[in-house]
Amino acid sequence: MKMVADVKCYHCGYISGELIGSRTTSIREWSFEPHTGAARIAGAGLRCERCAGPVYLEDARPFDQTDPVRALKRRLAEARSAAA
Repeated sequence: MKMVADVKCYHCGYISGELIGSRTTSIREWSFEPHTGAARIAGAGLRCERCAGPVYLEDARPFDQTDPVRALKRRLAEARSAAA
């Protein structure tokens, strides 16, 4: 089953994006979808997008590809990156 979790900073509380992956794989292999920019593999060096502080996972839940809120967040991120 695929899961999704928010990536939140210990220092400033900023939510940098989401991690998406399967429970059977290492979190380092999950896909990181930042609020700004393109998706990438999480890897070992995942830090806060705002202050570069350490992060933790919050609000882990089952992944739903058809979630309308998720689609809206993706469109807003694409519009922000196109405007920059």
